Amino acid sequence: MKLRNCTVLIAVFAAATLWGQTSAGPLAGRRQTVVATSNGESLAAANRAKVAANQNLEEMGATLTKMQALLKQMRTHSSTSKDPVAKANIEMWTLMVEQLDKQYEQLRLAARQREELEARRAALYKQADQKAAESAKRAQEAAKAAAADSNATGNAPAAPAAQTTATPPSTSPN
Repeated sequence: MKLRNCTVLIAVFAAATLWGQTSAGPLAGRRQTVVATSNGESLAAANRAKVAANQNLEEMGATLTKMQALLKQMRTHSSTSKDPVAKANIEMWTLMVEQLDKQYEQLRLAARQREELEARRAALYKQADQKAAESAKRAQEAAKAAAADSNATGNAPAAPAAQTTATPPSTSPN
């Protein structure tokens, strides 16, 4: 019985160690690299990456919920037991689940902050696009007014008015 408990304990420690050594838990291998080729493709790739990250976060939450339920079952089954190994096993599981819960909450907070940052960045790009469009409109109106003034006075302009067009800033996710 002790050998089996030790084997389970070693397996759990190994799993926790491996999970702790990766930045995003056991799902880190599923990450997709995003290579931007054009705005449309890069936005689509960024959206796919967001969806994958959110899905991984949800899977981690579901796994953590299952682990908490298992810990609760272990506590109820061993409440009558006086075995010190079983109590130590439950203490170890409790510590591990508490640590994983903290990490999960940190990941949820980071994901929420990332979403807020993306929303602010998108708003800034939209504002910059609007300012550029307004600037281009004013430049075109100024060029038309200058041309109308030169036609009204009868003098031809020395050089043709420069046509300005606004190019919106790139909306790449990087």
